[in-house]
Amino acid sequence: MLFCFFAHNMTTQQHKIPITLGVTGHQDLREAEQDRLCQSVRQIFQFLKKHYPHTPLQLFSALAEGADRLVAKVALEQQIDVIVPLAIPLDLYLQDFQTPESKDEFMDLFNQAKENQQVFKLNLLEGITEESLETDVEARRQQAALAGAYIAHHSHILIALWDGKHLNESGETAQVLDFKLTGDMKMLPKRYKHQHGPLDVPDTGPVCHVMTSRKSSLHALACVGEMEVLLPNQTNKNKLNDLKPLLSNDLKALNCFNQDVGRYATRPKLQRRIQKGQKYLLSDTQLWADLLTLSPAFQTMLGVYSTANTLARHFQSRLRLFTGLVLGIAFGMVGCYGWYTSIATDLPALIGYFILFLGGWGIVWVNQWRAYHSKNLDYRALAEGLRVQIFWHLSGLTDSVADHYLRKQRGELTWIRQAIRAINIYDWVENQENIEVVYWHWIRNQSPWFSERALKNQQIAKKLSGWIKKLFTLGLILIIALLVGHVIAVISPTSLLHNLLILLIAFFPATGALLHHYVEKMAFEEQAKQYERMAALFAKADEEVKKLLNAPDQNDATQQKAEEVLFELGKEALEENGDWVLLHRKRQLELPKGCLLYTSPSPRDS
Repeated sequence: MLFCFFAHNMTTQQHKIPITLGVTGHQDLREAEQDRLCQSVRQIFQFLKKHYPHTPLQLFSALAEGADRLVAKVALEQQIDVIVPLAIPLDLYLQDFQTPESKDEFMDLFNQAKENQQVFKLNLLEGITEESLETDVEARRQQAALAGAYIAHHSHILIALWDGKHLNESGETAQVLDFKLTGDMKMLPKRYKHQHGPLDVPDTGPVCHVMTSRKSSLHALACVGEMEVLLPNQTNKNKLNDLKPLLSNDLKALNCFNQDVGRYATRPKLQRRIQKGQKYLLSDTQLWADLLTLSPAFQTMLGVYSTANTLARHFQSRLRLFTGLVLGIAFGMVGCYGWYTSIATDLPALIGYFILFLGGWGIVWVNQWRAYHSKNLDYRALAEGLRVQIFWHLSGLTDSVADHYLRKQRGELTWIRQAIRAINIYDWVENQENIEVVYWHWIRNQSPWFSERALKNQQIAKKLSGWIKKLFTLGLILIIALLVGHVIAVISPTSLLHNLLILLIAFFPATGALLHHYVEKMAFEEQAKQYERMAALFAKADEEVKKLLNAPDQNDATQQKAEEVLFELGKEALEENGDWVLLHRKRQLELPKGCLLYTSPSPRDS
């Protein structure tokens, strides 16, 4: 069962996604160098706060002697939360500290983390027991290596207080540093590594190397406290004390999300939607209370999920409003241009066209400036990833969504995987097993939702396609009427009726083309097919899980089968949402092309 100490209350800060920092380093620091090392670590924290002012920082530290505690103290001084993953039971871990002062120092830092509900215990590696940890030095080293790997895996940036020497021992600083840069560590089980397939590119990250001497070394380093940023796959070294390589587009996107949380999530209307979204996801009152007691990090996950979902809907409504305005302006531009070329070449029609064009361009510019389109997609992707993570957590799965999500959408969407990993700090511990809750609140909810959305998109696509056909048909009928009128000499080429028909012959097909542009942008038919596939998938999962829940013998095998179904269902849901993001990613809002400046003969040409 998940090891934690207190249930905590939801705060506004818990709607934000933190930049997570990890620390690794030597345990035998030189006393005379510690002030200089503190100054360098403080500089790293202040640099990140300056460049990402809307984003909280949090630090993972195992609180071992030396580097772990030095960085933790500076973090607490800078009002940064410290999270302590225990790889060894507390009573055994205390035995590693030889002096009463060291134990007191550890307990002081430990209790501060404990008060903030930021202490938890990692699983023991296969073949290791608490009894073996008491006597087996190698087992303790392997558990320490697990803690180092966990910290490197879950941190955006790893701070390494290191002398630059490789000792090739389990869990030593260089191995943890290499794991952050390459995603691989000797003797670490596969489930704890970034790479889950032979062709899977591991998620790695930067290391901020702070030059540090060791007591056990004969000579102190001359460059103690100097900082060097190490990047994955880097061939050339960065300049010393230049922290700019720590900046990245992923952290910038994270900061942008947190800025939007601060800007929009405090509005009363959106606050109510956020609270409603949390309750809707898990509406059982007793379950809600129990979950918050058992899993302190659950509130953060739920808070970020509901906030991301609410912000995505908010930006989606803005995008739809702007899309409607642009289409309306396009209709007006077609009308003005047609009137000017077909009815009367007067100045007001030309001025009207110009004003509408500027208005349409302005709306498109505001949409791009505010990034409504990309924020709608990104925040929706974040929310859907967290939805799957929440239900995996409840079903007993320890898999991380970050290892299976948006693998095909590398680059600009990497920040979403990193954000989920930063929030899902309990993926290497035992989760609770509540398949029935997952069945009722996920499978039973999602199956009809996908069916309804598929039907709605089909109906919209069918309705708009019908209107497009009618408009083009009407244009064809008017052309035929004009030809017949000319042949039987009923319509004079200089008459108002002739010019009006010329206008409508161009206007109706242009309107149809605009509607076709709208249908393509919204991708109603493609979405309907995706929703149909997911509805069928959830219906099948409903059938399988219901069968397992009703089985007379509820045992470990039944739980394992249910977890396998839910794992595959989650992966399919993640893949579907990734495809949805790809489908809409390049369909930016823009003024329709090719249907605004149609050519029609003017009265003078007739």
